Amino acid sequence: MDTSSHPSQDRVFAQFSPKTFFRQIGETSRYILFKWKPVLLVALLLAALGAAYSYFKKVDYVADMTFALDEGAASSTQQTHSGLSELTEALGISQSYDAGGVFSTPSNIVELLSSRLLIEKTLRTSTTIDGHTISFADFFLDSLEYRDKWLKDKPHYYKQSFPIPNGSRSDTLFENSLYQAMFEVLIAKNIKVDKVGKGSTLYEATCTSHNELFSKLFLENLMQQVKNYYVDVKTERAQINLEFIQQRLDSIQRAYNKSLTGRASYYDEHINPALQIARVAQDKQQTDIQILKTTYVDLNRSLEAAKTTLIRETPLIQYVDQPILPLKKLRSSPMKFGLIGFFAGLFLAGGFFGLRKAFEYMK
Repeated sequence: MDTSSHPSQDRVFAQFSPKTFFRQIGETSRYILFKWKPVLLVALLLAALGAAYSYFKKVDYVADMTFALDEGAASSTQQTHSGLSELTEALGISQSYDAGGVFSTPSNIVELLSSRLLIEKTLRTSTTIDGHTISFADFFLDSLEYRDKWLKDKPHYYKQSFPIPNGSRSDTLFENSLYQAMFEVLIAKNIKVDKVGKGSTLYEATCTSHNELFSKLFLENLMQQVKNYYVDVKTERAQINLEFIQQRLDSIQRAYNKSLTGRASYYDEHINPALQIARVAQDKQQTDIQILKTTYVDLNRSLEAAKTTLIRETPLIQYVDQPILPLKKLRSSPMKFGLIGFFAGLFLAGGFFGLRKAFEYMK
């Protein structure tokens, strides 16, 4: 390879030595110190900008809720077979109502609080402020000033309330994209959910925004949506089993009552039966009545057990702390931002002069 086109580069590498390298570092340091006035000027300028930014930055209001999940006696819902008759098991009636899946552990409540499904449900609900009903979607756009950022160049939607009533297909597509944008902002900037301390069974959800009422009301409504959804899904299978047992019980009760009425009619028609065939019919009716009676008693027991299990399976969200006005304020410290700006200025200005000196050595 021809290296004649890079004489200066070859010279630099040829002259390189540790002694030369450390000498150049020392010269570069002295050069930066010699330029202390512009370096200090840049540092003071960035410190002033950082302090000004902190001073004029809007105050954040923090709403926080601490809660615990009471799963009841979910662990004891497995019923022993000794309490059930073989006939009840043969009917396909189970006493186990494990929701399983995503709700197998209470910690998944954290995922629910940050899911798009429930956040969008909350945005579509309404609240009343000063006697006026407003959806949380409009509350978000107006109170956090996103309507001007996102909809200023869309006059058709700028004055539109959300959710859009009886909207067209294009309105629905735009509305979905808008809810997606709101969800992403809320998850990235506003909503935080985590456990309270390592190994704790308490959870804390916070909503931070520039609007005090939005922080409080949105978090409260989001928790209500999560509570409703969580309880409904956790108890859905138990509720289905309870309804099934109730339907079977009603059916057996009608058949049992019909058999009792049939036996009474038979006795009225055959008070003194002299033929053996009459006794066969009588024994058959008596056997049917006994089977229906046993089934009816077992189903009654199963129904009571299912009601008790449904109560046990119903989880409770117990609130330890709830947001109360006035909310806690988060103010930026001008001194903190000023120091950050000052050291950033020293680093940037010093780096600039250091690089300029280094380029001189490479010529």
